[in-house]
Amino acid sequence: MPPFPVNPNYTAADFLSTQQRHYASEDLIISCGCVPVDPVARKIAILRKLSDPEIVSLPKGRKNIGEDIHAAALRETYEETGIRFTELKLRTATRATPTPNHNGYVQGENPSVAREVPNNEVSSVCLYPDISTGCFKIVFWFPAEGDSTHLPDDGTREHWEMNTVVEWVDADAAASRMSFEADKKVIEKVLTDMRRTGYSI
Repeated sequence: MPPFPVNPNYTAADFLSTQQRHYASEDLIISCGCVPVDPVARKIAILRKLSDPEIVSLPKGRKNIGEDIHAAALRETYEETGIRFTELKLRTATRATPTPNHNGYVQGENPSVAREVPNNEVSSVCLYPDISTGCFKIVFWFPAEGDSTHLPDDGTREHWEMNTVVEWVDADAAASRMSFEADKKVIEKVLTDMRRTGYSI
Protein backbone atom coordinates (compact mmCIF):
# COMPACT_ATOMS: atom_id res chain seq x y z
CA MET A 1 0.00 0.00 0.00
CA PRO A 2 1.32 3.51 -0.81
CA PRO A 3 2.06 5.70 2.22
CA PHE A 4 -0.39 8.38 1.06
CA PRO A 5 -3.89 8.40 -0.44
CA VAL A 6 -3.99 7.68 -4.19
CA ASN A 7 -5.87 10.11 -6.43
CA PRO A 8 -5.15 9.48 -10.15
CA ASN A 9 -7.80 12.06 -11.10
CA TYR A 10 -6.35 14.92 -9.08
CA THR A 11 -7.05 18.51 -10.07
CA ALA A 12 -4.69 21.48 -10.13
CA ALA A 13 -6.23 22.58 -6.83
CA ASP A 14 -5.47 19.15 -5.30
CA PHE A 15 -1.88 19.38 -6.51
CA LEU A 16 -1.38 22.91 -5.18
CA SER A 17 -2.74 21.91 -1.76
CA THR A 18 -0.12 19.17 -1.31
CA GLN A 19 1.72 19.59 2.00
CA GLN A 20 5.45 20.11 1.42
CA ARG A 21 8.34 20.79 3.78
CA HIS A 22 11.68 22.47 3.15
CA TYR A 23 14.97 21.62 4.85
CA ALA A 24 18.12 23.63 4.17
CA SER A 25 21.26 21.62 3.37
CA GLU A 26 22.86 22.41 6.73
CA ASP A 27 19.79 21.01 8.48
CA LEU A 28 19.76 17.75 6.53
CA ILE A 29 21.82 14.61 7.24
CA ILE A 30 22.06 12.14 4.36
CA SER A 31 23.02 8.71 5.65
CA CYS A 32 23.50 5.48 3.68
CA GLY A 33 23.62 1.88 4.83
CA CYS A 34 23.27 -1.76 3.88
CA VAL A 35 21.52 -4.93 4.88
CA PRO A 36 24.69 -7.12 4.73
CA VAL A 37 23.70 -10.61 3.64
CA ASP A 38 25.55 -13.88 3.16
CA PRO A 39 23.10 -15.66 0.81
CA VAL A 40 24.98 -18.97 1.01
CA ALA A 41 25.02 -19.16 4.81
CA ARG A 42 21.62 -17.40 5.00
CA LYS A 43 22.94 -14.91 7.53
CA ILE A 44 22.81 -11.14 8.06
CA ALA A 45 25.49 -9.04 9.77
CA ILE A 46 24.20 -6.77 12.54
CA LEU A 47 25.89 -4.35 14.94
CA ARG A 48 25.48 -4.52 18.72
CA LYS A 49 26.62 -1.69 20.98
CA LEU A 50 28.85 -3.01 23.79
CA SER A 51 28.02 -0.25 26.29
CA ASP A 52 24.28 -0.46 25.51
CA PRO A 53 23.55 -4.08 24.42
CA GLU A 54 19.91 -3.22 23.80
CA ILE A 55 20.97 -1.02 20.87
CA VAL A 56 21.22 -3.28 17.82
CA SER A 57 21.31 -1.84 14.33
CA LEU A 58 22.55 -2.13 10.75
CA PRO A 59 25.71 -0.45 9.43
CA LYS A 60 25.21 3.05 8.04
CA GLY A 61 26.78 6.49 8.04
CA ARG A 62 26.97 9.90 6.44
CA LYS A 63 27.91 10.20 2.78
CA ASN A 64 31.03 12.09 1.80
CA ILE A 65 30.84 15.25 -0.31
CA GLY A 66 30.39 14.27 -3.96
CA GLU A 67 29.91 10.59 -3.13
CA ASP A 68 27.23 8.41 -4.76
CA ILE A 69 24.74 7.13 -2.17
CA HIS A 70 25.22 3.46 -3.15
CA ALA A 71 29.00 3.82 -2.91
CA ALA A 72 28.57 5.52 0.46
CA ALA A 73 26.43 2.64 1.73
CA LEU A 74 29.03 0.03 0.74
CA ARG A 75 31.89 2.12 2.13
CA GLU A 76 30.17 2.71 5.47
CA THR A 77 29.28 -0.97 5.74
CA TYR A 78 32.92 -1.93 5.18
CA GLU A 79 34.18 0.66 7.65
CA GLU A 80 31.78 -0.40 10.41
CA THR A 81 32.09 -4.16 9.94
CA GLY A 82 35.60 -4.58 8.51
CA ILE A 83 34.09 -6.91 5.91
CA ARG A 84 33.93 -6.10 2.21
CA PHE A 85 30.49 -6.30 0.64
CA THR A 86 29.42 -5.96 -2.96
CA GLU A 87 26.20 -4.86 -4.62
CA LEU A 88 23.37 -7.37 -4.63
CA LYS A 89 21.04 -6.89 -7.58
CA LEU A 90 17.49 -7.94 -6.81
CA ARG A 91 14.04 -7.65 -8.37
CA THR A 92 13.37 -4.65 -6.18
CA ALA A 93 10.12 -2.93 -7.13
CA THR A 94 11.15 0.61 -8.08
CA ARG A 95 9.71 3.78 -9.54
CA ALA A 96 13.05 4.48 -11.18
CA THR A 97 12.49 4.45 -14.95
CA PRO A 98 13.72 1.44 -16.98
CA THR A 99 16.00 2.32 -19.90
CA PRO A 100 16.37 0.66 -23.33
CA ASN A 101 19.11 -1.69 -22.08
CA HIS A 102 16.70 -3.37 -19.64
CA ASN A 103 14.82 -6.51 -20.65
CA GLY A 104 11.16 -5.84 -21.31
CA TYR A 105 11.64 -2.13 -21.98
CA VAL A 106 9.06 -0.79 -24.43
CA GLN A 107 9.28 2.89 -25.32
CA GLY A 108 6.25 4.79 -24.05
CA GLU A 109 4.87 1.78 -22.20
CA ASN A 110 6.95 1.63 -19.04
CA PRO A 111 4.99 0.86 -15.87
CA SER A 112 5.00 3.36 -13.02
CA VAL A 113 6.54 0.57 -10.91
CA ALA A 114 9.12 -1.75 -12.47
CA ARG A 115 8.96 -5.08 -10.62
CA GLU A 116 10.87 -7.63 -12.69
CA VAL A 117 14.04 -5.73 -13.62
CA PRO A 118 17.09 -6.79 -11.51
CA ASN A 119 18.58 -3.59 -10.12
CA ASN A 120 20.57 -2.03 -7.32
CA GLU A 121 18.13 0.79 -6.58
CA VAL A 122 17.31 1.96 -3.06
CA SER A 123 15.47 -0.76 -1.16
CA SER A 124 14.06 1.41 1.63
CA VAL A 125 14.33 4.87 3.13
CA CYS A 126 14.03 5.83 6.80
CA LEU A 127 13.24 9.37 7.94
CA TYR A 128 13.59 10.74 11.46
CA PRO A 129 14.93 13.65 13.55
CA ASP A 130 18.57 13.36 14.60
CA ILE A 131 18.43 14.07 18.32
CA SER A 132 22.12 14.97 18.66
CA THR A 133 21.93 17.80 16.08
CA GLY A 134 18.24 18.62 15.71
CA CYS A 135 18.57 17.98 11.98
CA PHE A 136 16.32 15.98 9.68
CA LYS A 137 17.93 12.63 8.83
CA ILE A 138 17.25 10.48 5.79
CA VAL A 139 18.79 7.02 5.47
CA PHE A 140 19.01 5.23 2.12
CA TRP A 141 19.21 1.43 2.45
CA PHE A 142 20.63 -1.09 -0.02
CA PRO A 143 21.11 -4.88 0.00
CA ALA A 144 24.73 -6.04 -0.08
CA GLU A 145 26.42 -9.43 -0.40
CA GLY A 146 29.38 -10.72 1.60
CA ASP A 147 31.02 -13.81 3.09
CA SER A 148 30.34 -14.50 6.76
CA THR A 149 33.43 -16.75 6.99
CA HIS A 150 35.84 -13.87 6.30
CA LEU A 151 37.57 -12.35 9.29
CA PRO A 152 37.06 -8.56 9.58
CA ASP A 153 39.90 -6.28 8.51
CA ASP A 154 41.54 -4.26 11.27
CA GLY A 155 41.63 -0.48 11.35
CA THR A 156 38.48 0.25 9.34
CA ARG A 157 36.45 1.87 12.12
CA GLU A 158 36.37 5.44 13.35
CA HIS A 159 37.12 5.84 17.05
CA TRP A 160 33.44 6.37 17.90
CA GLU A 161 32.58 3.06 16.20
CA MET A 162 34.88 0.95 18.40
CA ASN A 163 32.06 0.43 20.87
CA THR A 164 30.19 -1.96 18.56
CA VAL A 165 30.62 -5.62 17.70
CA VAL A 166 29.61 -7.38 14.48
CA GLU A 167 27.40 -10.46 14.77
CA TRP A 168 26.27 -12.76 11.96
CA VAL A 169 22.77 -14.04 12.75
CA ASP A 170 20.31 -16.25 10.91
CA ALA A 171 18.46 -14.18 8.31
CA ASP A 172 15.06 -15.09 9.76
CA ALA A 173 16.12 -13.84 13.21
CA ALA A 174 17.81 -10.60 12.16
CA ALA A 175 14.70 -8.40 12.04
CA SER A 176 13.63 -9.37 15.54
CA ARG A 177 17.04 -8.28 16.86
CA MET A 178 16.66 -4.69 15.69
CA SER A 179 16.03 -1.98 18.26
CA PHE A 180 13.86 0.09 15.93
CA GLU A 181 10.73 -1.03 14.11
CA ALA A 182 11.85 0.81 10.99
CA ASP A 183 15.09 -1.22 10.83
CA LYS A 184 13.06 -4.42 11.14
CA LYS A 185 11.08 -3.39 8.08
CA VAL A 186 14.30 -2.58 6.20
CA ILE A 187 15.51 -6.17 6.71
CA GLU A 188 12.13 -7.70 5.91
CA LYS A 189 11.98 -5.73 2.64
CA VAL A 190 15.39 -7.02 1.52
CA LEU A 191 14.51 -10.62 2.41
CA THR A 192 11.23 -10.31 0.49
CA ASP A 193 13.07 -9.00 -2.56
CA MET A 194 15.66 -11.76 -2.32
CA ARG A 195 12.95 -14.43 -2.30
CA ARG A 196 11.23 -12.75 -5.25
CA THR A 197 14.55 -12.91 -7.07
CA GLY A 198 14.93 -16.63 -6.43
CA TYR A 199 17.11 -16.80 -3.33
CA SER A 200 16.28 -19.43 -0.73
CA ILE A 201 16.67 -17.47 2.45
